[in-house]
Amino acid sequence: MARRAQPLRWRTLQEIADILLATTTTPEGHTLAEAMERIRRHRDRETEIFTATTDGSAKDRQTYDHNLAEFDRLLASAMASVQRAMKKDAEAGRWVAFGRRHHDAPEEVIPPYYWPFLDIDMEEDSAKGHDLLFRGIRCLLAEEIPADHPILEQIHPQAPDTPPACDKPTSADENRPIGEAAPPPSPVTLYSGTQGRPSSVETLIMPELRRRAAAGIMEPSLARECRYLSEWLRSNHPAAHQIKPVSLENSLRQLHRELKSAPTKH
Repeated sequence: MARRAQPLRWRTLQEIADILLATTTTPEGHTLAEAMERIRRHRDRETEIFTATTDGSAKDRQTYDHNLAEFDRLLASAMASVQRAMKKDAEAGRWVAFGRRHHDAPEEVIPPYYWPFLDIDMEEDSAKGHDLLFRGIRCLLAEEIPADHPILEQIHPQAPDTPPACDKPTSADENRPIGEAAPPPSPVTLYSGTQGRPSSVETLIMPELRRRAAAGIMEPSLARECRYLSEWLRSNHPAAHQIKPVSLENSLRQLHRELKSAPTKH
């Protein structure tokens, strides 16, 4: 008897945004959600003061409109930052979205490389851009997907023997010579680092360490190399699972020793 798959916790786009709002902090140490709530309170207070004290003059109205516009600008800027962070996290595999291209189309995984070209509409649970439109979007956090759940076969399918042409919406498609096949679509990579899933060390850092060794630019000191790689990961893959240098040393000690002792190829 086949084992029943564990239930999945589906989330809306707004819930993904709420998670970022609750976990992203400002330089003052407050969460972005708290900062936005303070802005809304100030905005409401501005309206109360205007309603209670205004004499209806054009000058009072102008001041009031100016102050509200500034509060609205701050709120819009914060939400734009959240949406940018959402798309970066989707590209990195921190969360994955399913949607439909039209009402009778099958539900499909939205490829991670689509997100830079999509605008998110959280009220409509949709995303569109570059002649693409996905409706009825529902989302999963990578860290909440059971390691043996069958839905991972949809998210991270095995590469076919003959990959189909890719409809990735970039200008590269327009410049490709006629008859030349598009590259195969990149699979969704889950960089959560949890059990059963690839970690940033395996998928990102180790390949970069090997590249640096082959190029002859790897640091002879493991500690210095780990400091470089930790910063490289933060700068180049900010949405991936981040690892401190001291933690990297244990993971890379053996590989660093092997690469250090290997003869350099010319």
